[in-house]
Amino acid sequence: MCRLLGVVSREPIALDRAIAGEIEPFTAQSEVHGDGWGVAWFEQQHPHIRRHLDVARESAAYREAIAAARGPMMLVHLRKASPGLPLQLCNTHPFREGETVFAHNGQFDLSEELREAILARGGRRPEGTTDSELFFSLVELHARRADPAAAVQRAAAEITQLCLQHGTRVPESLNCLYMSPDVLVAYQQYDPGQAQPHHLPDNYILRYRVEPDRVVVASSGIPQEGYEELHEGEALVIDRSTLQARTRPAISVGVG
Repeated sequence: MCRLLGVVSREPIALDRAIAGEIEPFTAQSEVHGDGWGVAWFEQQHPHIRRHLDVARESAAYREAIAAARGPMMLVHLRKASPGLPLQLCNTHPFREGETVFAHNGQFDLSEELREAILARGGRRPEGTTDSELFFSLVELHARRADPAAAVQRAAAEITQLCLQHGTRVPESLNCLYMSPDVLVAYQQYDPGQAQPHHLPDNYILRYRVEPDRVVVASSGIPQEGYEELHEGEALVIDRSTLQARTRPAISVGVG
């Protein structure tokens, strides 16, 4: 399980100021989620990314990144690698394609047959070996003909179908954050039956808080008083220009 934290502010602001109350308890979770970190931000509608393989709470590069990040839309990812996946920079979130950025919290069983089935759809070609990048590939494929929230939901539905066709169970979790120049999308989907014994009950939950000058969305593990919880299959869409936050209801798994 990884950790996700995203913020959209009314005006461009430094990341360490935008989430001043959240950044330290979030960073502290890298004691467990210590397989690398990534910071992404949009400045003048152009994405910037910094990633590293060290433990965030011990990393000078991480402190430099959160001080350098500035914009109306920003996210931070702490990685806990799925078993068997190498600790390489190309496997470190967030991932970028053109003007979009993606970070994932969760996993699904990735056989070679499933990998080939996803790649055959013709989306973004992954640089690394993670299931997360293949999820991103399908999001980008659907984004060619759908808005960002619908693209994430349809990609998640397709991944779920393909997992059942090429395996025996649905994904453990497809929680993610997806940023385009105009919106930040948060999506929640998980299977409680696959939770590991060491997982806390709300490890999979994404929550968000709407304030006059910012909207924050985050995994559990930080103070979340006054936050609302995303429901299964819901997508939260935060508009960069208006700061409006609205939820999209879950869609049928059969939607392609």
